[in-house]
Amino acid sequence: MKPLTIAKLVLAAAGVVVFALGVRADASALRWTGTGLVAAAWLMRFVKDKPGDPPPAS
Repeated sequence: MKPLTIAKLVLAAAGVVVFALGVRADASALRWTGTGLVAAAWLMRFVKDKPGDPPPAS
């Protein structure tokens, strides 16, 4: 898996976890932080890999 893909998955997973903790603890700051992390992961969809990067080893 490419490092950029791993970063997107980690951001999205962290956002979901932080959002769920915010819902459970009734903390709006945690909910907004989780929403921001998921939004950042979504925005990373538009980031392209560098053209000079070699393909990942299998």
